[in-house]
Amino acid sequence: MDKELFRKLASKIGITSLKILSQAEEYMRLSHLKCVGLGSVTATSKAIICLELAATAMKYPIDKEYAIKISGLSAKAYHSNLKAMECMLGLQSNLGLRDLAVQYGCLDAVNVASQMLQRYEDSLPAAQQQDLDLTKPLFTTAALHAACKCMKIRTDRKLASSSGAKKGIFDRLCTQFQKFGQEICTEASSTQEPIKTSQKRQKTLTEMLVIEDDDTDTCFPLNNNDGNQATSPKQVRIEKTEEEVTQNYEEWKRKILENALKAKAVDS
Repeated sequence: MDKELFRKLASKIGITSLKILSQAEEYMRLSHLKCVGLGSVTATSKAIICLELAATAMKYPIDKEYAIKISGLSAKAYHSNLKAMECMLGLQSNLGLRDLAVQYGCLDAVNVASQMLQRYEDSLPAAQQQDLDLTKPLFTTAALHAACKCMKIRTDRKLASSSGAKKGIFDRLCTQFQKFGQEICTEASSTQEPIKTSQKRQKTLTEMLVIEDDDTDTCFPLNNNDGNQATSPKQVRIEKTEEEVTQNYEEWKRKILENALKAKAVDS
Protein backbone atom coordinates (compact mmCIF):
# COMPACT_ATOMS: atom_id res chain seq x y z
CA MET A 1 0.00 0.00 0.00
CA ASP A 2 1.40 3.42 -0.97
CA LYS A 3 2.00 6.06 1.67
CA GLU A 4 -0.61 8.45 0.31
CA LEU A 5 -3.44 5.94 0.71
CA PHE A 6 -2.07 4.99 4.12
CA ARG A 7 -2.23 8.64 5.23
CA LYS A 8 -5.78 9.02 3.92
CA LEU A 9 -6.92 6.06 5.99
CA ALA A 10 -5.15 7.53 9.01
CA SER A 11 -6.88 10.90 8.63
CA LYS A 12 -10.28 9.18 8.39
CA ILE A 13 -9.91 7.73 11.89
CA GLY A 14 -8.42 10.93 13.32
CA ILE A 15 -4.67 10.26 13.18
CA THR A 16 -2.56 13.24 12.09
CA SER A 17 0.60 12.66 14.13
CA LEU A 18 3.61 11.89 11.92
CA LYS A 19 5.14 9.87 14.74
CA ILE A 20 2.11 7.55 14.90
CA LEU A 21 2.03 7.28 11.10
CA SER A 22 5.69 6.31 11.04
CA GLN A 23 5.13 3.66 13.72
CA ALA A 24 2.08 2.28 11.89
CA GLU A 25 4.07 2.02 8.66
CA GLU A 26 6.74 0.04 10.53
CA TYR A 27 4.08 -2.32 11.88
CA MET A 28 2.76 -2.71 8.35
CA ARG A 29 6.23 -3.65 7.11
CA LEU A 30 6.72 -6.18 9.93
CA SER A 31 3.27 -7.65 9.35
CA HIS A 32 4.32 -8.84 5.88
CA LEU A 33 7.09 -10.86 7.55
CA LYS A 34 5.45 -12.05 10.78
CA CYS A 35 1.69 -11.98 10.32
CA VAL A 36 1.28 -14.67 7.70
CA GLY A 37 -1.75 -16.93 7.49
CA LEU A 38 -4.29 -14.41 8.78
CA GLY A 39 -7.78 -15.20 7.55
CA SER A 40 -9.96 -12.48 6.04
CA VAL A 41 -7.45 -9.64 6.19
CA THR A 42 -7.14 -7.32 3.21
CA ALA A 43 -4.47 -4.67 2.65
CA THR A 44 -6.90 -1.98 3.80
CA SER A 45 -8.01 -3.82 6.95
CA LYS A 46 -4.39 -4.64 7.82
CA ALA A 47 -3.45 -0.96 7.43
CA ILE A 48 -6.31 0.10 9.73
CA ILE A 49 -5.25 -2.46 12.34
CA CYS A 50 -1.63 -1.25 12.18
CA LEU A 51 -2.82 2.33 12.62
CA GLU A 52 -4.87 1.37 15.68
CA LEU A 53 -1.96 -0.60 17.18
CA ALA A 54 0.34 2.40 16.72
CA ALA A 55 -2.23 4.78 18.22
CA THR A 56 -2.81 2.45 21.18
CA ALA A 57 0.92 2.13 21.82
CA MET A 58 1.20 5.92 22.02
CA LYS A 59 -2.07 6.34 23.95
CA TYR A 60 -3.63 8.36 21.13
CA PRO A 61 -7.46 8.25 20.94
CA ILE A 62 -9.09 7.23 17.65
CA ASP A 63 -12.61 6.52 16.42
CA LYS A 64 -12.54 2.74 16.78
CA GLU A 65 -16.09 2.19 15.56
CA TYR A 66 -15.38 4.04 12.34
CA ALA A 67 -12.06 2.19 12.01
CA ILE A 68 -13.96 -1.12 12.02
CA LYS A 69 -16.47 0.24 9.54
CA ILE A 70 -13.91 1.28 6.91
CA SER A 71 -11.81 -1.85 7.46
CA GLY A 72 -14.42 -3.91 5.62
CA LEU A 73 -14.48 -6.54 8.40
CA SER A 74 -17.13 -7.49 10.91
CA ALA A 75 -16.48 -6.32 14.46
CA LYS A 76 -15.72 -9.91 15.53
CA ALA A 77 -13.29 -10.55 12.65
CA TYR A 78 -11.62 -7.17 13.20
CA HIS A 79 -10.96 -7.73 16.90
CA SER A 80 -9.81 -11.29 16.29
CA ASN A 81 -7.26 -10.19 13.66
CA LEU A 82 -6.17 -7.22 15.76
CA LYS A 83 -5.41 -9.52 18.71
CA ALA A 84 -3.61 -11.96 16.43
CA MET A 85 -1.43 -9.25 14.88
CA GLU A 86 -0.78 -7.74 18.30
CA CYS A 87 0.50 -11.11 19.49
CA MET A 88 2.53 -11.89 16.34
CA LEU A 89 4.20 -8.48 16.45
CA GLY A 90 5.01 -8.92 20.14
CA LEU A 91 2.98 -5.88 21.20
CA GLN A 92 0.64 -7.53 23.70
CA SER A 93 1.41 -6.78 27.33
CA ASN A 94 1.78 -9.96 29.36
CA LEU A 95 -0.93 -9.82 31.99
CA GLY A 96 -0.43 -12.09 34.98
CA LEU A 97 -3.01 -14.76 35.83
CA ARG A 98 -4.64 -12.66 38.54
CA ASP A 99 -4.84 -9.54 36.36
CA LEU A 100 -6.35 -11.61 33.56
CA ALA A 101 -8.84 -13.20 35.97
CA VAL A 102 -9.87 -9.80 37.33
CA GLN A 103 -10.41 -8.55 33.77
CA TYR A 104 -12.69 -11.48 32.88
CA GLY A 105 -14.31 -12.08 36.26
CA CYS A 106 -13.00 -15.54 37.16
CA LEU A 107 -10.75 -15.05 40.20
CA ASP A 108 -11.82 -18.39 41.69
CA ALA A 109 -9.93 -20.19 38.92
CA VAL A 110 -6.54 -18.53 39.53
CA ASN A 111 -5.19 -21.13 41.97
CA VAL A 112 -6.07 -24.10 39.76
CA ALA A 113 -4.73 -22.34 36.65
CA SER A 114 -1.44 -21.64 38.43
CA GLN A 115 -1.10 -25.33 39.36
CA MET A 116 -1.87 -26.31 35.77
CA LEU A 117 0.96 -24.14 34.46
CA GLN A 118 3.37 -25.67 36.97
CA ARG A 119 2.41 -29.24 36.06
CA TYR A 120 2.60 -28.44 32.36
CA GLU A 121 6.14 -27.11 32.80
CA ASP A 122 7.16 -30.14 34.87
CA SER A 123 5.85 -32.48 32.18
CA LEU A 124 8.19 -31.05 29.54
CA PRO A 125 11.81 -32.12 28.92
CA ALA A 126 14.46 -29.97 30.61
CA ALA A 127 15.62 -28.56 27.25
CA GLN A 128 12.13 -27.23 26.47
CA GLN A 129 11.68 -25.79 29.94
CA GLN A 130 14.66 -23.48 29.46
CA ASP A 131 13.07 -21.67 26.51
CA LEU A 132 9.52 -21.73 27.89
CA ASP A 133 7.85 -18.46 28.89
CA LEU A 134 4.63 -19.28 30.72
CA THR A 135 3.82 -15.58 31.16
CA LYS A 136 2.91 -15.28 27.47
CA PRO A 137 -0.78 -14.63 26.80
CA LEU A 138 -1.22 -17.97 25.03
CA PHE A 139 -0.31 -19.94 28.19
CA THR A 140 -1.98 -17.76 30.84
CA THR A 141 -5.19 -17.46 28.84
CA ALA A 142 -5.35 -21.18 28.01
CA ALA A 143 -4.66 -22.17 31.63
CA LEU A 144 -7.34 -19.83 32.98
CA HIS A 145 -9.84 -20.94 30.34
CA ALA A 146 -9.17 -24.63 31.08
CA ALA A 147 -9.40 -24.06 34.84
CA CYS A 148 -12.80 -22.40 34.41
CA LYS A 149 -14.01 -25.38 32.39
CA CYS A 150 -12.84 -27.86 35.02
CA MET A 151 -14.48 -25.86 37.80
CA LYS A 152 -17.62 -25.20 35.72
CA ILE A 153 -17.22 -21.44 35.95
CA ARG A 154 -18.83 -19.43 33.16
CA THR A 155 -16.36 -17.23 31.30
CA ASP A 156 -16.50 -14.33 28.90
CA ARG A 157 -16.08 -15.48 25.30
CA LYS A 158 -13.48 -12.78 24.81
CA LEU A 159 -11.12 -14.61 27.18
CA ALA A 160 -10.25 -17.24 24.56
CA SER A 161 -9.75 -14.69 21.78
CA SER A 162 -7.48 -12.54 23.97
CA SER A 163 -4.69 -15.11 23.58
CA GLY A 164 -4.02 -13.86 20.06
CA ALA A 165 -3.37 -17.42 18.88
CA LYS A 166 -5.16 -19.42 16.22
CA LYS A 167 -8.18 -21.35 17.49
CA GLY A 168 -6.64 -24.75 16.70
CA ILE A 169 -3.45 -24.01 18.67
CA PHE A 170 -5.41 -22.55 21.58
CA ASP A 171 -7.81 -25.51 21.73
CA ARG A 172 -4.99 -28.08 21.70
CA LEU A 173 -3.22 -26.34 24.56
CA CYS A 174 -6.49 -26.10 26.52
CA THR A 175 -7.00 -29.85 26.09
CA GLN A 176 -3.55 -30.49 27.59
CA PHE A 177 -4.26 -28.15 30.49
CA GLN A 178 -7.65 -29.73 31.17
CA LYS A 179 -5.98 -33.10 31.82
CA PHE A 180 -3.92 -31.49 34.57
CA GLY A 181 -7.00 -29.64 35.81
CA GLN A 182 -8.99 -32.85 36.20
CA GLU A 183 -6.14 -34.34 38.23
CA ILE A 184 -5.98 -31.26 40.47
CA CYS A 185 -9.74 -31.14 41.05
CA THR A 186 -9.86 -34.89 41.75
CA GLU A 187 -7.02 -34.65 44.28
CA ALA A 188 -8.67 -31.70 45.98
CA SER A 189 -12.06 -33.43 46.23
CA SER A 190 -10.50 -36.55 47.78
CA THR A 191 -8.82 -34.59 50.59
CA GLN A 192 -11.30 -31.80 51.21
CA GLU A 193 -14.47 -30.23 49.90
CA PRO A 194 -14.58 -29.55 46.14
CA ILE A 195 -12.48 -26.54 45.19
CA LYS A 196 -15.36 -24.33 44.12
CA THR A 197 -17.40 -25.10 47.25
CA SER A 198 -14.48 -24.52 49.62
CA GLN A 199 -13.98 -21.03 48.23
CA LYS A 200 -17.42 -19.86 49.29
CA ARG A 201 -17.52 -17.53 52.27
CA GLN A 202 -18.58 -19.38 55.41
CA LYS A 203 -21.60 -18.00 57.28
CA THR A 204 -20.90 -16.31 60.59
CA LEU A 205 -22.44 -17.57 63.79
CA THR A 206 -24.79 -14.59 63.84
CA GLU A 207 -26.03 -15.35 60.32
CA MET A 208 -26.63 -18.99 61.25
CA LEU A 209 -28.64 -17.99 64.33
CA VAL A 210 -30.75 -15.57 62.30
CA ILE A 211 -31.50 -18.28 59.74
CA GLU A 212 -32.40 -20.73 62.51
CA ASP A 213 -34.70 -18.21 64.13
CA ASP A 214 -36.37 -17.35 60.82
CA ASP A 215 -37.10 -21.05 60.28
CA THR A 216 -38.79 -21.46 63.67
CA ASP A 217 -40.74 -18.18 63.81
CA THR A 218 -43.54 -19.51 61.63
CA CYS A 219 -44.26 -22.34 64.10
CA PHE A 220 -45.65 -19.95 66.73
CA PRO A 221 -48.85 -17.83 66.63
CA LEU A 222 -48.57 -14.11 66.95
CA ASN A 223 -51.03 -13.97 69.83
CA ASN A 224 -51.67 -16.33 72.78
CA ASN A 225 -55.03 -17.32 74.21
CA ASP A 226 -55.07 -14.42 76.70
CA GLY A 227 -55.02 -11.90 73.88
CA ASN A 228 -51.52 -10.77 74.72
CA GLN A 229 -48.81 -10.74 72.10
CA ALA A 230 -46.68 -13.86 72.37
CA THR A 231 -42.91 -13.67 72.55
CA SER A 232 -41.26 -15.05 69.42
CA PRO A 233 -38.31 -17.47 69.69
CA LYS A 234 -36.06 -14.73 68.35
CA GLN A 235 -37.10 -12.36 71.16
CA VAL A 236 -36.67 -15.15 73.74
CA ARG A 237 -33.14 -15.79 72.45
CA ILE A 238 -32.25 -12.08 72.54
CA GLU A 239 -33.65 -11.67 76.08
CA LYS A 240 -31.85 -14.80 77.22
CA THR A 241 -28.59 -13.52 75.75
CA GLU A 242 -28.97 -10.16 77.50
CA GLU A 243 -29.66 -11.96 80.78
CA GLU A 244 -26.55 -14.12 80.36
CA VAL A 245 -24.43 -11.02 79.64
CA THR A 246 -25.75 -9.33 82.78
CA GLN A 247 -25.05 -12.43 84.90
CA ASN A 248 -21.54 -12.71 83.50
CA TYR A 249 -20.88 -9.05 84.27
CA GLU A 250 -22.13 -9.39 87.84
CA GLU A 251 -19.98 -12.50 88.35
CA TRP A 252 -16.92 -10.70 86.95
CA LYS A 253 -17.54 -7.65 89.21
CA ARG A 254 -17.92 -9.90 92.27
CA LYS A 255 -14.61 -11.64 91.61
CA ILE A 256 -12.81 -8.32 91.10
CA LEU A 257 -14.09 -7.01 94.43
CA GLU A 258 -13.13 -10.23 96.24
CA ASN A 259 -9.59 -10.07 94.80
CA ALA A 260 -9.28 -6.42 95.79
CA LEU A 261 -10.33 -7.18 99.39
CA LYS A 262 -7.89 -10.10 99.60
CA ALA A 263 -5.05 -7.92 98.29
CA LYS A 264 -5.93 -5.18 100.81
CA ALA A 265 -5.93 -7.73 103.69
CA VAL A 266 -2.48 -8.98 102.67
CA ASP A 267 -1.07 -5.44 102.49
CA SER A 268 -2.38 -4.57 105.96
